Amino acid sequence: MKKTKPDQLLGAHLSTAGGLLKTLARARDLGCTCVQIFAANPRGWQGSPVTVRAARDYLAAAPAHGVRELVIHAIYLVNLASPKPEVVRKSLRALRLDLISAGRLQARCVVVHPGSDLGDGRGEERLLRALHQLAPDIPPNCRLLLEGMAGTRNSLGDLATLGRLCRSLGDRFGVCLDSAHLCATGYHLSRPEGFQQLLRDVRHGPGYRSIGCIHVNDSKTACGSHRDHHANLGEGHVGRPGLRNLLRHAAWRDMPFILETPGFDEQGPDRTNMRRLRLLARPQGAA
Repeated sequence: MKKTKPDQLLGAHLSTAGGLLKTLARARDLGCTCVQIFAANPRGWQGSPVTVRAARDYLAAAPAHGVRELVIHAIYLVNLASPKPEVVRKSLRALRLDLISAGRLQARCVVVHPGSDLGDGRGEERLLRALHQLAPDIPPNCRLLLEGMAGTRNSLGDLATLGRLCRSLGDRFGVCLDSAHLCATGYHLSRPEGFQQLLRDVRHGPGYRSIGCIHVNDSKTACGSHRDHHANLGEGHVGRPGLRNLLRHAAWRDMPFILETPGFDEQGPDRTNMRRLRLLARPQGAA
């Protein structure tokens, strides 16, 4: 009987408390083959890149822990679309630090939220200008991914906008999908017509080749709510059929699939969510 492909990249966003070697130990305990981390404090501007020594130790230990790919998530404060020059300046600095860390850790990609224009309508222009400035800082074999968002007021991150940005920016940039955000935007992923609409919008927007990572989360809020509240897998409005559709589709079979679930103990991704992730990713008819 077929099982989940041994090379499938299934993992979780994990804490770096105690250092990256402890992150790897957590990953091995959960059975992750890929990991997402914050390389800096996600709620503060003051940060520094991962040291060369810490990166060397991580790279030496990762294979023995079963971790083959690393994704870095930019800090939450980053807003390259902001009308406030100081916020853009700080955001550029924070992302450059993450890109240094990505190079040292040989990360597959750095994921960043596109941000908000705070209602002035010029956020896409500012975002594009800032991303062009960052292009020389992207390490080899790494991409900077813009995350599709839930459609909250004044925020960027719909597939049409991301498509325009990717066409302007080139291959060093791409898109990260999030199943909870897709649901909140209005995609009924569990319905054939809803999932097909997503595929059409990806094809006509950023394109399949632009997708570089997928966050796998259920949604606490209903489809089309435009509210970003993650739920544990199978416990929300995306539902198991919708999650299966994403995980099993051939277009992104080689993607890192990353859990950002709250966990059943509210401590983040856990064994139950990872077990459900593996089960949902199995090909149809697998044991």
